[in-house]
Amino acid sequence: MTENRSYDLIIAGAGAAGLSLAWYLMKSEWIEDRNVLLIDQSLSPTDEKTWCFWDDQHLPMSDLIYHSWNRLSVIAHGETFEEELQNYQYRCMRSLDYSREILKQARAHPSFTLMEADVNSFDEENSRGVVRTSEGEFRADWVVQSIFKSPEYKFQKSDVSLKQHFLGVEIETDQPIFDPDHVTLMDFDTSQKHGFTFFYILPFAENKALVEYTFFSENVLPYEEYKSGITAYLKERYGLDPADYSITREEQGAIPMEDRHYPSWYNSRVLNIGTVGGMTKPSTGYTFTRIHRHCADIVTALENGNTPPASNASSYRFRVYDIMLLSILEKEPLTAVTIFRELFKRNRFDTILLFLEEKTHPGTEIGIFSSLPYMPFFKSINDMKHRIFTGA
Repeated sequence: MTENRSYDLIIAGAGAAGLSLAWYLMKSEWIEDRNVLLIDQSLSPTDEKTWCFWDDQHLPMSDLIYHSWNRLSVIAHGETFEEELQNYQYRCMRSLDYSREILKQARAHPSFTLMEADVNSFDEENSRGVVRTSEGEFRADWVVQSIFKSPEYKFQKSDVSLKQHFLGVEIETDQPIFDPDHVTLMDFDTSQKHGFTFFYILPFAENKALVEYTFFSENVLPYEEYKSGITAYLKERYGLDPADYSITREEQGAIPMEDRHYPSWYNSRVLNIGTVGGMTKPSTGYTFTRIHRHCADIVTALENGNTPPASNASSYRFRVYDIMLLSILEKEPLTAVTIFRELFKRNRFDTILLFLEEKTHPGTEIGIFSSLPYMPFFKSINDMKHRIFTGA
């Protein structure tokens, strides 16, 4: 247990968001002559998550990228739409590699203290943040946390509250099956009885891939239903019987996909980051690059002596787009499959990724929406007008 109880900054939570902030701090001059506490229930690296993203330039820690792909495909209604990316690469990082390297750097850094403890609550006293843990209370000028939703969260209006839930299995096959340069981003040619559903294939080698069974719906499924669905898919799509491959690891999760606002502040001295800070894009679940942009902004503010900035992940325009699509995903999952089919059939993949990254201009967005069935969006605008016309 650390003897020091007072810090310049406390990072509560050592997931993707907390570790990313630690990395940016360690690269900043701000940390010189300051002390930072990184605290979580466990600080042991785990191999439980794969974080995927696309970028047009290397992230600062590009040496931790596990695999990259140049070609994407989407399968829907018996058709395959495939394209070589020109402006982006699709990439993935593994939580094991990411956490192991950043925790190693933090342990060796003179300004960092690492502590394993249960985080119980947050407070503020005398213009400082307070973290109450199983090892006692700790205080800092600023606390940045990715553990608890703000108390105000439950009062935020929500009309659509889905989960992106999934089971992924990493398999090794006896024979070369996969193309390690080609990601199947979404294969919709599967049953949609549980809501908007697709398979997602990340090949790492000709005989090695992560196969993920993904749903956007309100309720998660029993583990065996995910597992049997993957077994059936591998047989139907690749002709693989269970004896033809071994499962080397699994990952399972449920990401919130909802239209409510996530408050950026827990209190005036405790800032929310990561998913609890609203960094997850509501209509896709992608979070990783949004976390990095926010963490970089936080460190820049600290360097300039300013208050760490709230997330404000999406502008009003993109909030409206997300609300519209969430409404369709909830009420008309079969129509949503058709929308995604037309999206990838009629638009360049690089343009779609730019749009999903919220970096397009309105003219491009009009072009994208004009390529899609328009009635579902008109209906969603009508269904969600009380949100759209009051600030989303």
